[in-house]
Amino acid sequence: MTTAPMHPVHHVDVGRLRLAYREAGDPDAPTLLLLHALGESSLSWDPLLDDLAALGYRVLAPDARGHGESDRPGEYTYELLAADVVAFCDALAPAPATLTVVGHSMGAATATLVTTLLADRSPGRSPGRVARLVLEDATPVRPGGPTFEPFEKPDHPVPFDWPVVNALRAQRTDPDPAWWADGLRIDVPVLVVAGGPGSSVDQADLVDLAAGLADGRLVEIRVGHMVHDEAPAEFLAAVGEFLREP
Repeated sequence: MTTAPMHPVHHVDVGRLRLAYREAGDPDAPTLLLLHALGESSLSWDPLLDDLAALGYRVLAPDARGHGESDRPGEYTYELLAADVVAFCDALAPAPATLTVVGHSMGAATATLVTTLLADRSPGRSPGRVARLVLEDATPVRPGGPTFEPFEKPDHPVPFDWPVVNALRAQRTDPDPAWWADGLRIDVPVLVVAGGPGSSVDQADLVDLAAGLADGRLVEIRVGHMVHDEAPAEFLAAVGEFLREP
């Protein structure tokens, strides 16, 4: 891995929302989009940007609404997160350009919704805008899972808008069944990166998703939920191999 200095933060207006983002790579190269986890920001991807760009991509890593240096509008749902990503792509990588999307945790759940939103379901359709998808230790939110009780607000500052936590936990408790069903209908190549038994995520969901997809595959990197943080070289190797497939 490279040890480049921190990439600068840029901003773009998408409707009434201002989103921050980091980027690396050739602006004319295909776009690789990185979506971070709950409570994180594009900074979590910063050490990997140049290595991913070296695979032949323009890498874009936005801060989700309520996170990092993006606006904090106070309204948070997975649907809004996905709509923000679509608007972000329309601004910086507009159609007909295709996208490769990598999402971690909250970002992975968002990435599946984005892939569905950008798919063309019409008869005789052309391919959707997402060409490949990487889901890091997460799946679309699945019905019938555990109940996520609300957390109390901590008595110390956090680098994100606290209401986003319990808003998304409520949706995870009572998810739209279409999220899982539509996720299984994704027909582009999908790599599911599992963190193994040390992860807080139900690994059976990852196995079921990879097996149920038209073109899914599963790789396990047994370091827990924060795979790209704890094992960046292994994560890059797995993602690089997947992206180089014909």
